[in-house]
Amino acid sequence: MKIKCIIIDDDKVFTKILEHYISKVDFLEHQQTFNNSAEAFNKINLDEIDLIFLDMEMPEMNGLEFLDALSVKPALVFVSSNKTYGPEAFENNAIDYLHKPILLSRFLKSGAKIKDHFIKQPKFLDSKINNIFIKQNGLWQKLALNEISFIKADNNKIIIATGHDKHRTNIKLKDVVNKLPESDFMQVHRSYVVQLNKITKVDGEIIEINGKTIPVSKSYIDELYKRLNLR
Repeated sequence: MKIKCIIIDDDKVFTKILEHYISKVDFLEHQQTFNNSAEAFNKINLDEIDLIFLDMEMPEMNGLEFLDALSVKPALVFVSSNKTYGPEAFENNAIDYLHKPILLSRFLKSGAKIKDHFIKQPKFLDSKINNIFIKQNGLWQKLALNEISFIKADNNKIIIATGHDKHRTNIKLKDVVNKLPESDFMQVHRSYVVQLNKITKVDGEIIEINGKTIPVSKSYIDELYKRLNLR
């Protein structure tokens, strides 16, 4: 499990310390640091992050004002040099409230709380019920694996086709391949992963799923034919 996080704090010295602490926790993945809350508001993509370390006291727009401006609120850890913001932090369902200066030992305790929070909310795949969770417009949406026909890479995003619907989300194709059961899915092209039992036609290096023609790369053709019992 990798929890993608950003830091929003105008204290550049503290953010360097916090970045160092994050690097010590193997399930936290630091994406970016913003020293200006307005810049963060204009640049962050809520579909690409799971957690914000958010300073309560910043010029122009403080942490609570920043949070109120968001249409979708991600998981939060508030940080501040002032202890008085604790009630506001927990009113906003913060995972933790860190009072500056922060020792590594205290940060690691916060890391444990973060991990517990995300374990209770499976980030991507729930293998017991064969569902995949994708993030759209800042919200996790559940898709049944058996409804997925194919997945197509679209730059750094993917398009998941389910029946007549298509779902776009900010996940790289290589990341989703590692999450899918190998018995049901196969990558057939650098841009396509297909569910094998959804294939309706095979014609050389072309397959068809729900009327959609999908190319098969030469490097995958032998394996595909074996998986379909055509060889």
